[in-house]
Amino acid sequence: MKVYLLFLPFLLFSCNKKSTDENAAKKSAEEQCFILNSGVNYDETPEINSLPTSEEIVKNLPRHIQMTEIKDFKKFNYDKKETATLKATEKEYFASADYQSTFKNWIAALPEFNYLSQEGNFALAKNKYGLWIVEKINNNYKPYFLGLTQNVYLENFYGKNQKFLENSKFAMNGTLVDVQRLSRIPMLPKYKVIKENVAFSIDLSDLRKDRDQDGFNDLFEEFLGLNPNATDTDGDGISDFKDHNPKYRSESSKFTSMYENVVDQPAKNMHYSFTEVLTDCTYFQSINPKNLKVLLYNTSEKAPIKEDVLDLFFPGKYSKMNTYKNYPEVYFTDFSDPTGDGTFSAEFLEGKWKLDKKYTVTFGM
Repeated sequence: MKVYLLFLPFLLFSCNKKSTDENAAKKSAEEQCFILNSGVNYDETPEINSLPTSEEIVKNLPRHIQMTEIKDFKKFNYDKKETATLKATEKEYFASADYQSTFKNWIAALPEFNYLSQEGNFALAKNKYGLWIVEKINNNYKPYFLGLTQNVYLENFYGKNQKFLENSKFAMNGTLVDVQRLSRIPMLPKYKVIKENVAFSIDLSDLRKDRDQDGFNDLFEEFLGLNPNATDTDGDGISDFKDHNPKYRSESSKFTSMYENVVDQPAKNMHYSFTEVLTDCTYFQSINPKNLKVLLYNTSEKAPIKEDVLDLFFPGKYSKMNTYKNYPEVYFTDFSDPTGDGTFSAEFLEGKWKLDKKYTVTFGM
């Protein structure tokens, strides 16, 4: 009996610590997920970070990208009319029979990319993050993120099958620009030229680096904020490549279920594209969506993503939950997505969530 009593203080300490940790976690969830004070249903206006200067954009360009000045360069011209023309040309090209025929096998293997040019066993491709090189190895297709986003403008090469490889390097000419979103309402952005007459060069060996062998090249993981040295960033036993929520451990609870119903939707099988959500709510961060792959960022961390693609990265934003005296079992949350602003309500009935989404402002998309 004395032996058991010796361990009693440690057991009590362990239980008390566990209870304290659980209470702290519960308190944190309450603070981060619910509006605890009376008032209107939106979060306090967050501190707005100043946009980077032209000098900072040049300085912060990823180190693996080499830039040299060239002569006889067609100067950058990207006014509103030119932008609209380029977008129309791009759309027409990707819908053409010639495109479907040229890249038939590439599209069948990786339909989530749009392909721009082919050279030997390589294709230059793009998705919302920027430019990629896809390498065909036997019958396998392996994409490598270049780290070139909207801040880099390359000449129009749709359907021209331009060369983009030289001496085991990606090599193309272009212009470094500052993309200025005039409004969060979907519209064409404004471009400010930072550096013209640039030859961009990236070693293929840098692109192929995948230290943790999880399927994402190091440049892509560093860009998104995943750990390039660990196959499983959140340590939940699922590799980042297969995990539908690779930054946070998934849990199962009443409110994680609610947020899964809010954000998850039928989706194509996409490995190299995520739905990004900006939220401090621990319930939201712990979701386990069955269809979409999500990346969740909190507002206090320095998001590793570039300013020039922020509007593409966070298409959905959500306030904390709120309840009202007359509707104690209904949770209200303000939202903003590419189609507009509004509020959704969620009520837990017979073990299931009933959601109702109402827009107050629409963008006509």
